Amino acid sequence: MTPVLQADALAGGYGELQVFRDITLTLASNEVLGILGPNGAGKTTLLRTLAGLQPRQAGTVNLEGRDISRTRAWQRVRAGLVMVPEGRQIIPGLSVLENLELTRASGRAGADDASFNTRVAQAWELFPRLAERRHQPGDALSGGEQQMLAIARALMMEPKALLLDEPTQGLAPIIVQELRGVLQKLAGRFAILLVEQNRAFMDGLATRSAEMRGGRLYATSR
Repeated sequence: MTPVLQADALAGGYGELQVFRDITLTLASNEVLGILGPNGAGKTTLLRTLAGLQPRQAGTVNLEGRDISRTRAWQRVRAGLVMVPEGRQIIPGLSVLENLELTRASGRAGADDASFNTRVAQAWELFPRLAERRHQPGDALSGGEQQMLAIARALMMEPKALLLDEPTQGLAPIIVQELRGVLQKLAGRFAILLVEQNRAFMDGLATRSAEMRGGRLYATSR
């Protein structure tokens, strides 16, 4: 079976600085791969390189067997590789619903009203808090609600592979538990690559885990 997401001998960084190297990974459609590691290990840079937000220095990235190494970030989103970045990056002046409406421009999924409304209804079902606050601006939401919105926005684009960068960072324990429940519901629908420092959050969620140290990836369990 062809992996949904595959990287071979991938290296990346900033300019001449190499942050990670020789990264090889595969991710099937029903897998959640968790990557642990300390700050500075290269985890975020790896995700940004996979998503096309950061240029690769070597190696290849494939999505469903297709080489996307030279495609731009927006083209990868259209192909089904979607990232929820660290820091959420929602539009604070727009309402919850307007943030979701921005996904119409992605071209990933149908932009017609029926398709859009179906996906919005699914987002409300997963995140009832967002449904209650649909007309509130993003900057009126709590940190946890902003993270929910960032994930809901990514789901609107119907990902084949979802990249999550430190989704629990700065969140209260009760929100972390709620977020874990949502991800457990999503597990198996598409491939998920989860970067975290919270090992307890990842336990029972990831089907496989790995640790990033010094710019290299080491398998830890299956």
